[in-house]
Amino acid sequence: MKTKHTISVLIGVLIVFAILWILFSRFNGQSESKVKSNIHNGTKHDVSVVYINAGRADSILVQVDGHSFLIDAGLKSYTSKISEVLDKYKVDIFDAVFLTHPHSDHIGGLKKIAKNYRIDRIYASQLSVRDEDNQNEIDKIANKLNIPLTTLVFSERVKLVDDVYMDVLGPIELNEKDENDNSLVLSMNINDRTFLFSGDMQFAEEVTLMDKGVDVSADIYKISNHGNPDATLEEFAKKVSPLYAIVTTNTRIDKDSANKKVLSYFGRSKIYLTQDYNLGILVTVDSKGKIKVSEA
Repeated sequence: MKTKHTISVLIGVLIVFAILWILFSRFNGQSESKVKSNIHNGTKHDVSVVYINAGRADSILVQVDGHSFLIDAGLKSYTSKISEVLDKYKVDIFDAVFLTHPHSDHIGGLKKIAKNYRIDRIYASQLSVRDEDNQNEIDKIANKLNIPLTTLVFSERVKLVDDVYMDVLGPIELNEKDENDNSLVLSMNINDRTFLFSGDMQFAEEVTLMDKGVDVSADIYKISNHGNPDATLEEFAKKVSPLYAIVTTNTRIDKDSANKKVLSYFGRSKIYLTQDYNLGILVTVDSKGKIKVSEA
């Protein structure tokens, strides 16, 4: 009798476990299905990024769902080329202009651009070397042009459109010796792809990002400081590991830019130089995440 009772208990226990296992499997399967469905049905955006051929300087036009943004304003002497691009892409208003740091090859064209295109806001790094009045060149230009200025710090995000942000990855620490190492480093994830914009970040700032464990991986990367050998540590390049790498430069003016050693760190990436294109390099990402690179 005891044996029959024991067998009955064991059977009962097995049945309970079997029922629980079936319920768990169904619940787990439904959860996984929902997650995949949410990813598949995520909001997709119309996006294009033009790395303008502004000489040995930075000026990058970002357009998302009909909204226009500019990352840096190039040299004053190249504003006609920048304007040619802006007109081609039907820019009237900039929701925002991001100025990575106050060097002339990144902010020199801003005054002329502001005369012809409305700029609603300027963003810049809060960490910057300032004068006795607690100002730098970006502060002075924003004040003169009467454009609202917002300074950003590490880990902040700026909303561009619904579900699309510029994430501030750097600077993390103030570098009092070189404004290049106070460059805004911005990341934009859109249509399941990531763009990384690095200004003129050099070794020191790269190290602070790596020490902090910042995720700098990207699909499309603007190689920092025009590909000069005083920027881009090999370890940093490996952490970015982009599919496409872009250098904003004119090697006739700066023979150290697009440096062979620096470019060798991106051996698995397709590398493009803005100087090789009349207006610049156009990068688009479609709703399925397919990246296309072409003449602007």
